[in-house]
Amino acid sequence: MRASIIPKRTADDQFEFAVETPAMAQALAQTLRNIEWAEDVVAGLDRVCVRFHPRHADEIESLFGKTLDVSPIQNKQTAPIEIAIRYGGADGPDLEQVCDALSLTKDAFIALHTRGEHTVEMIGFTPGFSYISGLPADIKIPRLSQPRSRVAAGSVGISADFTGLYALAGPGGWPLIGRTETLLFDQTGEDPFRLKPGQRVTFRAV
Repeated sequence: MRASIIPKRTADDQFEFAVETPAMAQALAQTLRNIEWAEDVVAGLDRVCVRFHPRHADEIESLFGKTLDVSPIQNKQTAPIEIAIRYGGADGPDLEQVCDALSLTKDAFIALHTRGEHTVEMIGFTPGFSYISGLPADIKIPRLSQPRSRVAAGSVGISADFTGLYALAGPGGWPLIGRTETLLFDQTGEDPFRLKPGQRVTFRAV
C-alpha cells in the first residue's frame, strides 16, 4: 500500500504520525526503520513516533512531503500460538468482579474469552507486554482505579478492547483474569520475547 500521511513535528528531532489501525502503524514503522536517518521508531495502536538527529532536518522535511511506500508486514506464522490460561483464583484475582460487571458466569466468560483467534496488535507499555485484540464487542472492562505495584510474569488481564499478557513482572493496572505458564520471555534466546505484532493466538483454559 502507499501512505500519504503528514506527520506532526512534536520536537526538534521527533515526528508523530496518526494512523487508522494497529496494522497500519506496524507497517509504517517498518518502513520508517529502513530510513537511514531514523534513530528510534516506536509504533502504538494509532500513532507512530520517529526520532531523527536534528542535522537531518532538511532531508526529513523533504521526505515527509512525499508519498511513502509502505509495505505490509510479512507474517510467516503458519498457525496461531496457543496460550494456556489458568482462569480465576490466585492467578486471576479480578475474574469474579469482571464476571459480575458483565453479568456473566465464570464458565460463560471463559467460553467467550477462548473463542476464536486473537491478534497481537502492539507491544508496550513494559517490555514484551502484548496488546491482543479479538475480545467480543460487549466485553468492555476499565482499568483498575488503583494499579498494582507488582504483577507476576505470565499474568493475563483485560481492559477496553484488549487482552494483555505480562511477559515480565512489573506494575500494572489491568484487571487480572488468569495466568499462563507459556514462556513469554527467554533471556537466553536470540529473540527473547515470544509474541510480536501481527501474530495470531488462541486461548485455552486449563
